[in-house]
Parts: sequence; structure tokens; C-alpha cells
Amino acid sequence: MGSRWHALRAARTALSPFARTSAYPASLWQQQLTRAFSALPEHTVLEMPSLSPTMTIGNVASWQKKEGDKIMAGDILADIETDKATLGFDSQDDGYLAKILVPGGSKDVAVGTPICVMVEDGTQVGAFKDYVATAAPAAFASVADLAAAKAAPAAAAAAGGGGGAAADHHSNKNGPAPRHLLTQTGLGLDQVPSSGSAALVPTMITKGDVLAALAQGAKGRGPPGPVAPPKGLATTAAAPAAKAATAAAATAGGGRAANKPKFTDVENGPIRKIIAARLLESKTTIPHMYLSIEANLDALMRMREELKAAGTKVSVNDCVIKAAAMALAEVPEANASWNEAEGVQMNDNVDISMAVSTDKGLITPIIFGAAAKTLLEVSVDAKRLALKARDNKLTPAEFQGGTFSISNLGMFPVDNFCAIINPPQAAIMAVGRGVKKVTLLNGQPSTTMSMVVTVSADNRVFVGDVGAKFLNSFKANMENPAGLMM
Repeated sequence: MGSRWHALRAARTALSPFARTSAYPASLWQQQLTRAFSALPEHTVLEMPSLSPTMTIGNVASWQKKEGDKIMAGDILADIETDKATLGFDSQDDGYLAKILVPGGSKDVAVGTPICVMVEDGTQVGAFKDYVATAAPAAFASVADLAAAKAAPAAAAAAGGGGGAAADHHSNKNGPAPRHLLTQTGLGLDQVPSSGSAALVPTMITKGDVLAALAQGAKGRGPPGPVAPPKGLATTAAAPAAKAATAAAATAGGGRAANKPKFTDVENGPIRKIIAARLLESKTTIPHMYLSIEANLDALMRMREELKAAGTKVSVNDCVIKAAAMALAEVPEANASWNEAEGVQMNDNVDISMAVSTDKGLITPIIFGAAAKTLLEVSVDAKRLALKARDNKLTPAEFQGGTFSISNLGMFPVDNFCAIINPPQAAIMAVGRGVKKVTLLNGQPSTTMSMVVTVSADNRVFVGDVGAKFLNSFKANMENPAGLMM
């Protein structure tokens, strides 16, 4: 009895608000609770890790180990596809892989979801044959869910009436997933019985509790406008009604429904979801301003031919990166970012984020210290990083950070365009193709090549003539390419 009481007390302590801080991760208090009340051998439940700052969900691409395998610290357990790249999830301890909870190929697994069980003794593996993970602290399935949860309290306050119930939806005792579902359906906490132990967490509910209440017929106030029912909870009566409505609409429209455009759904993976969320955030929260300039490429093209004849190949993009890095060093006010608390923050290093298109979306590997590197060093880095990006082999250190971005569509028939700022950076430069033009030189027609670049800049950072100074410095570097070699 004494040991049981001590176990209960330890679990209660672990579950207290003071224990569940950043110094005491959720995974630890879950493990402690599991060990105190489980008849299973002592074990550790590993969760879906957050392998990048923006990761909220990920895919379990494949498992490198199978159940029963002996694991050494540092061994790769699985390949996890994050919002940026595919990375190895390695074990921090020795032991045995007792149970795989999320099979390879699983998609959109929320960070914090239990994915496998580890034990110290290989003879204990069999005890976990039928193991089922208990509910983990809920995680946001997407950045959109996070934004919706943040906006919900203000929406509830503005709506008036029933504010008490709306406030209950966002109790810190409940995870974000059940809070979001409560907001979507309009249910109150008093309508959702908790499946947890009342002695430990009296008012905590899970997403499963909300879904169970809905399945049993609970009805909420509901948010303004139509809301789609949670997946899997549509009544059997709804399907015939929807079918009849569709048929009636087709009849009323003279059969036009049969001529509706056909389409193919394209999988919206984690990378594309994050890109969509960040682009929307950028365009709606950053005051974009646009500045363009035209640079003559004749001297640069001659220099490239001379280098090629000498056995060295550099691309126009390599030259653009080096010229932009030199301009940022010459106009340090442009090599800055915006911080809501501090305002403008000047960056010490010039780190160029280079946009690379892959089959999974756009990613921006970084050429660190680009201003201090020679053109040839920049060229080597650019080729290496572009290849790794397309092979989905970039490490987080190779794409996290950067002080300025460059997006180049010069290899396509695009004369000029405007790119969207990549926060927390304050600017991105869009590069168009080189275009041949006929001009008069000493009264005679002459052909020259030039290109247009457009900087999208955060107007809170690029105040006054900062943008003009930067563009003129960039233009001078491109039109006098000998300086790029230094």
C-alpha cells in the first residue's frame, strides 16, 4: 500500500502545473505516469520529434529498425519527413525497440504523438505485443489550426452571449486539439464527459472525448455560418439527403452538373502546408514595398566566357548572389530584420538564402558568409546546396537562418516579378532573365544584354533611401564584375 501511495503522489506531482514546465517536458511526466500505473515492464515511449522550428506535423517516411532489434545510442530509428527535409530520428539511449506505434508511410503525424516504445531488456519486448499508446498531449495538426486557436478567444468575446462556455473551450488544462474542436462545434465542457481519471486531472478532456460526445448526439451552439462535421461523424441520413440534393440541382440546371470540370487532387504534404502558411503570414503582416533596377550584363557575360575558356564555369546566379552579398556589406542597413519587441535588428553576417525549387516545394538553403567568399567559393556552395535540396538531403543547419533571400527565375522566360518576403528576413530579391536590347552607341545601333531585379522589402526596415542605396550598389557590382572575383 505504501509503495502504491508513493507512486500516486509522484504522479500527481508530475502532473501539477509547476512540474509541467519547459524544464519538465510532457514526455517525462507521461512516462512517469505510465510507469506508476502500468503493469507493463519499465519502458520509454518516444514521441514524434520537432526537428525544425516550424514543424508541427511530419511524416514517418520509413523505419530503419524493426521490433525486437537491439538499439545503440546514435542508431537511426526512423526517417522523419519534416516541413523542410527528410532527417534521421536517432536514439539517445541503448535498448530494444519493443513496439512501433506509427507505421512507416504514415503522414501528418502531430509533433508529440507516441511513435514507438523502447525497453532496456530484450526479454521484455514480447510484453508490448498488444500495447496501445495512451493519449499524448494534443498538438496542433497544422499552422492553420494554431492560427484558428489563437483567433478563437477574440471571436468568442466579439460574439457576446455564451462567453463563459467559449472561455471553457480554451482552458489551459485541455490540449489545443480538443479546444479547437470545441470551438468548431460550439460544445461546452459540461457536454463532454472526460475519459481521464478525475482524481488526477478533473476537467481535462481529449479530442476523442469530444468526438465521442458528438457521436452520442451532443449539439453545441455552433460558430457563425455552416461548419463541416468532424471527419467520420456524418450521419447515415446525411448521405442520401446530399445525394438527393445533388440530383435535384443537376435536374434544375438542365444536366449541367454532368459537365462540371474534372480535377485531380494533389497531395498537400507538410512542406507545402508550411509554405502556404508562411506566405499568407508574410503578405498579411509585413508591409511590402517594391523597388526595381535594370543592370547591364555585357561585361559580366564577357567575364564568364573568359573564365570558361580557362576551365572555370560560373553561372549568372552565382554572380547575382556574390553581387548582392557585397551590396549588403556596403549597405548594412539592408542586411537587417524586424523584431516586434526590439524593432530593427542589424545582422552581423551576410548569409544569403537561395531559393531552390524541389518536387516537394520551395526551400532556401543558405550560403553563409557570402560577402567574405570569392565568386568561385560561392559557386561551389550554390551547386552543392542546390543538389542536396533537390535530393531532400539538407540538414536543418543548412536551411535555418539567413539574412536576405534571392529568388531567380532568369532560367525561364520571365522578365521580372515580385517575390514574397521570407520572415523574419526583411527583404527578398526577384531576378528576371537576361534580355537582349538594341540601343544606340555613338549613333550606331548596338546590342546589349540587361536584366531587371525587383526587391520586395519590409517598409519598417527599408526606410528612407536604404532600398535605393542597396540596388545601386548591386547594379555597380554586376556591371563591374572584376570586383566579384575578390
